[in-house]
Amino acid sequence: MYDPVDLIDIVRRLRGVTAVIGGGGKSTFLTRVGAGLSERGTRCILATSTHMFPAAGVALEDEDTGAPLTQTGVIEQATGKLTAPAEPWEALAGRADHVLVEADGSRGLPFKAHSDREPVIPALCARVVYIVGAQGFGLPIYDVVHRPQLFCQLTGAAQADIATPELIAAGIAAEGLVGLSDDIVIVNQTETDEAREQAAAFARALTGSMACPILAGSLRELDLYRLT
Repeated sequence: MYDPVDLIDIVRRLRGVTAVIGGGGKSTFLTRVGAGLSERGTRCILATSTHMFPAAGVALEDEDTGAPLTQTGVIEQATGKLTAPAEPWEALAGRADHVLVEADGSRGLPFKAHSDREPVIPALCARVVYIVGAQGFGLPIYDVVHRPQLFCQLTGAAQADIATPELIAAGIAAEGLVGLSDDIVIVNQTETDEAREQAAAFARALTGSMACPILAGSLRELDLYRLT
């Protein structure tokens, strides 16, 4: 058995800008963690450094600047997506306890490999949260990895190979985008016994290369436990 953890409490301990990258739950992290932080009396702003659909039910700052949870950015007329805010990150961090930033895109896929232009992490970022979606384990790389060709260059795999927990862990370790002590790695969507076993295998594969905690569970339910 693993010990349950309070994700909101973990995030709340370190104020400032949190960059959220990877796949399989970034938007859910922003909305659920943002709501949880605001419910506990902290001021939180949601934003993106690239593009994201606005979070449902969260006021844009120009509509309600007094709310404890808002989102900010420039609405792209062609897509309806938010783009990076016009206001500097330093200014946002100066007037909120937490700024949660979606810092890459994965086209809805559970796993992600990054080009040399990604992720777009603000320079004053306090921590990186890397999310993977357990629903992609056991399926072909070309079906579940955004930018599969880059992932294969990192790992030496073929696009038709199966995305095992160990292979996904190898790709994350090779990129080196996460792993400092204040960072967090989250395996989302582990509602089944098989998914929990796969999450454990993923964590074992990263042992020794990450100084940060590795969590698993459901971001939608905010029901998580610590693997390492």
